[in-house]
Amino acid sequence: MNVRWQPHPGPQTEVLAIDDCYELLFGGSRGGGKTDTGIVWLLKHSHNPEFRGLVIRRNAQDLSDWLDRARSMFDGASITGKPATIKFKSGAIVRTGHLKDADSYIHFQGHEYQRIVIEELTQIPREEDYLKLLSSCRSTVRGIAPSVLCTANPGGPGHSWVKRRFGIGTKLPNKA
Repeated sequence: MNVRWQPHPGPQTEVLAIDDCYELLFGGSRGGGKTDTGIVWLLKHSHNPEFRGLVIRRNAQDLSDWLDRARSMFDGASITGKPATIKFKSGAIVRTGHLKDADSYIHFQGHEYQRIVIEELTQIPREEDYLKLLSSCRSTVRGIAPSVLCTANPGGPGHSWVKRRFGIGTKLPNKA
C-alpha cells in the first residue's frame, strides 16, 4: 500500500507511536493534523484480513471530508455505500457511522472493531453514547489489541464530559 503522507514531528508522530493505550485523545485547535493522523492510525492493521475498524462522527454527513482524505491515503481500497464501507485488498474493512441520536450505538452493538476513530469527540453531547460505543471496541484477532483514538477541538456540547474523562485541566501527581 502506498501512503502519500508523513507525520509532522511532535503530536502526530507521538500519537502514531503509541501502541499500548485503550483510549487516546488527540486534541487541539484546527489545522493540527488530527484527522489525517486518525486515518493513518487505522492503516496499521489494514494488511490483516481479519481487521475491522470504525470511524464515527456525530452526524453522518460530517464524514464527507474524512472520506475525501481517506480516498487519497487508502491506496487501492474501495469505498462504497452510505454509510461508507472501506474494503482493503487484504480483506480488512473499515466502516463509518454516527452517534447523532441516543440509540445510534445500536447499529454497532454486537460488532467487534479492533480500532475505532471518533472524530470531534466534543461534538457528542452525552458521555453515555460514547461508553455504549466502547463496548464494540474489542479484539479476538491475534496480535491486534483494541484501541480507540478520539480527536477533539476545544468547545462543543460534550466539552465538559470529555475534559473530565480525559483529565484535562487536572493536575496529576508527579511520578517518582
